[in-house]
Amino acid sequence: MSQETGAIITGDTLIERLQARANNRLIGIDGLPVSGKSTLADRLVETFGAELIYLDDFVLPQEHWPDPIEPGFPFPYMRHEAFFEAVETLARTGACRYQLYDWESGALGPWKEIELGNKLVIVEGVSALAQRLAHLYDLKIWVESDAATTLTTSLDRGVGAWERQWRHLFLPSVEHYMETRPMERADIVVAGRGA
Repeated sequence: MSQETGAIITGDTLIERLQARANNRLIGIDGLPVSGKSTLADRLVETFGAELIYLDDFVLPQEHWPDPIEPGFPFPYMRHEAFFEAVETLARTGACRYQLYDWESGALGPWKEIELGNKLVIVEGVSALAQRLAHLYDLKIWVESDAATTLTTSLDRGVGAWERQWRHLFLPSVEHYMETRPMERADIVVAGRGA
């Protein structure tokens, strides 16, 4: 599928297109924080029984963050190299294994294995369409959202003690990533929050 200039489709239209095209094995879904990436990915899991690799599974435990920590890309608060390697290994060998971040303990938790067989695999998160990964996907999706309200929506969703990090680290790091123009690498743009 090639991107239609300026065309933004709905999640329903995307599902119809995927049902008509059976040769997708590995799909990347990218977009700004709180754009609707996870919601779309969850719909595809429900519809197609897909496997899912979330960038959020690759959080770096806070005691390992660089000190001082500055906004940047790759994100200094993520295990980005492990994320990239998991997707690359999956595409190259048909399987990957990686350690999940445990949100309750704030430490690394159990390991997860993914196989690229008859089941669709979705890679979801801000940076899923990074230049290093984009060429690996059968389909690349950008979820378009209202960028002006990303911070407000994030805070409204409830970030607890992480408000300072959202304001001064997470979103400024996303701005660094956006300078790489990931939306231009997408095959399809899907309407997300506020789009």
